[in-house]
Amino acid sequence: MALPDENKALEYKLEYSEQALKTVSAFANYGDGKIVFGVADDGSVRGLTDVRNTRLQIENAINDSLAPRPEYNLATIQTAEGTIIELTVLRGNQPPYFYKGRAYKRIDTSTTPIDPSELRNLVKSELDTLYDQAVIADQELTFGILEDELRRTKGIKELDDDTLRTLDLVRDGKFTRAGEWLADSNHNSRCATRIVRFGPTISTFRDRQDFEGVSLIVQYKGALEMYGKWYETYEEIEGFKRVPRILVPREAYREAVLNALIHRRLDLNAAVQVAMYDDRIEITSPGGLPQGISKADYLFGRVSNPRNPTLTMVFYLLNYIEKFGTGISRIKSAYEDYAAQPQFNISENFIRLVLPVIDYKKPRQGEDLPSHLLRLLDEHGTLSRAELETMSDFSASSIRNALSELMEQDLVRRTGAARSTRYELLR
Repeated sequence: MALPDENKALEYKLEYSEQALKTVSAFANYGDGKIVFGVADDGSVRGLTDVRNTRLQIENAINDSLAPRPEYNLATIQTAEGTIIELTVLRGNQPPYFYKGRAYKRIDTSTTPIDPSELRNLVKSELDTLYDQAVIADQELTFGILEDELRRTKGIKELDDDTLRTLDLVRDGKFTRAGEWLADSNHNSRCATRIVRFGPTISTFRDRQDFEGVSLIVQYKGALEMYGKWYETYEEIEGFKRVPRILVPREAYREAVLNALIHRRLDLNAAVQVAMYDDRIEITSPGGLPQGISKADYLFGRVSNPRNPTLTMVFYLLNYIEKFGTGISRIKSAYEDYAAQPQFNISENFIRLVLPVIDYKKPRQGEDLPSHLLRLLDEHGTLSRAELETMSDFSASSIRNALSELMEQDLVRRTGAARSTRYELLR
């Protein structure tokens, strides 16, 4: 029986030994592979003397020694030269797979441990997949709405299988979670946005729209329609002129809704919530900041790795997003000429943006002190309180109080002591 040479996905063993479990870890971590027992390194079949006991050894060793347990198949094959056992290990969807506390990979025909940086990348890759790139059970999805939008923005004539794969909405022939959330309809109750226009009290509803189990495109456009209905531009008479006024900057609202829809945690059983009031709009997104992103990073637009990269890319292709990582800056810029400023409430469980209605009777007082201090620290890296006072038009006591508040909010930290005390952003 002629067998191929050993390669990255094929290894031969004369008999079972625990060394084979390292290769099982490698295949489960990076790609399907086979280990054939009863075959020499040169590919010559020698056969196994105790096939039944060897099978049991392999099964028990994999089940007891690898965590998490990978998917595998065992096959007993009769050849003219003897009986061999073929172990097929499938790449798992829960990497890393450890054997005795170590994870392994294949380099050509050898198996080696994964170094710490590779292990972090493997974990990060899996965390990303958990959100919008994992395959799903529901395989009865249609994409008429997405197809229409791509035809309008990119001139794509038909959303065929190749395009779905290119967009990462299909993997290995199956729809991904991103595909589910962009499909015309789905059976996922998490895929929801709830919008309420309140009256004078929270017990009074003037209007309500619930979007559940429909495309994020529909949810996004529905949120814009509700904004247009309740926060239309109006006019005021100043002297002999009619001056157009806005209640809430449309660009700020649009960016806040986009952030909530595409950067939320998809695995939480919660909807994006838009609460509209006479004096403000609150947009709440399920889930806190992604791992490794600080509050300062978020507020200054330093989020380079989106939580849901596939959804983000599709919205970019649809021209809903003009440039990656600029949403928060755009929200702030939309309010830069007004006294009222947006608020960002960040917790472990949600992110809430509060967009105030503009009061034109209040003149712009300049940048508020906390934002001013954060900007200075972002530009200069580290500053003393005396340096901050020199760069600001605020009193020493106001700066001292503002720094204390920023430290309580985990946005700024203090280093040194006495005259050596300095302040820097908590990244």
